[in-house]
Amino acid sequence: MTPVDHRKPPARAARRHQKTPAAQAPAGQPAPRRSEPPPGRQRKAQRSHSAVGAAIVAAAALVAVFAFILTKGSSTPDESGDGLRLGVVPDGGAAGAPAAPVATADGNTTKADRNPAPANTAPKTAPKTQTSTPPPVNTGATSPVFKRGQWIAILDKYPTDVGMDADQTAKKAAAKLIKAGVPAKAMLVEGQYPGLADSSMEPITDTWVLYLGPGKSSEQMLDLCLDPKTQRAYPNSACPTYEPADASGG
Repeated sequence: MTPVDHRKPPARAARRHQKTPAAQAPAGQPAPRRSEPPPGRQRKAQRSHSAVGAAIVAAAALVAVFAFILTKGSSTPDESGDGLRLGVVPDGGAAGAPAAPVATADGNTTKADRNPAPANTAPKTAPKTQTSTPPPVNTGATSPVFKRGQWIAILDKYPTDVGMDADQTAKKAAAKLIKAGVPAKAMLVEGQYPGLADSSMEPITDTWVLYLGPGKSSEQMLDLCLDPKTQRAYPNSACPTYEPADASGG
């Protein structure tokens, strides 16, 4: 009997046998097809290729973004443009015009202020306080009416024909005495009072008179005229008294 070798062929010889099936195929028969890899192995290979492609695309996008940022950050404003790319206001623009849009580092454009503050704002001034003027002091009627038995004491006389403001002078003197607490008055004498006469017994005319009264008696008016309060406010050594409504008075 012929001895039979039952040992397995070497692995290298087996692989060579699988790679070259055509050499071992019988003559006249087509060579067998190469064995296909399992379906699971094919899906793994496809996923690997997709991941590598996505990584390459992401890296290219990052490089492009960094290149854009570097070029935009180092570039100077375009002198031939309209000055709106980097927020530059062109020459000759109005001072109060709204600010132009400004380009940020990431290429986006921010909106300008729609209601900018006016360039020149006048400072607000405090409202003026109105000072109220005090009412004029009542110095009596210009031509009062006297009755018999009423007496007055004359402090001073201001003729209207001497070139002075006799009325204002008499009224100011009366207001000064009133503020000092003395009941003084001013009146215009035009000869309407028979009891007012000069040393020649002529009626007094065209004269403003500063006086006290009327009172009930000549003595009462004389005491009021010589009172220290009256003399401090308007010093006067003479205090003649008169009864304007009676021609015999004086």
